[in-house]
Amino acid sequence: MAGIMTMSIVVTVLNTLVLVAVLAGVIVLEVWLSRRKSRWPGLIMPALSLMLSLLLVLGGVVFTSIGGAASGLQVVDEETGEVLYEERRVEQTSDWTLGDTVQVGIILLVSNIPTFVLLGAYYIGREKLRRERLLEKMNIQDL
Repeated sequence: MAGIMTMSIVVTVLNTLVLVAVLAGVIVLEVWLSRRKSRWPGLIMPALSLMLSLLLVLGGVVFTSIGGAASGLQVVDEETGEVLYEERRVEQTSDWTLGDTVQVGIILLVSNIPTFVLLGAYYIGREKLRRERLLEKMNIQDL
């Protein structure tokens, strides 16, 4: 039993380390892309993250708004077990409530956390690039 617990902890730690390494690699890639001369390469990953979050929100909206209640009635002959009468009814309900709106807002905020982090890395990279250009201009003027 202790061996299984130890193995489970090791697997959890390794998974966490891999996740942290991947996230750090994505942020380093974003900073590297944002320091290119053109500003557009640095905006690719935040745009992809935004699109993925919007897909997540759209999926939440679709599955929340598709509501239905199925009901049915079945009359069976007790002696033979034969179905004498069967009725099935599906009622579509589309009651959008304030709770649904709050839920979509929370999903939008939480799913855009990576977008905000990537935009922060983008602006940090662009700011470093701007400082380097200013230093270069000052050095040229000093000569």
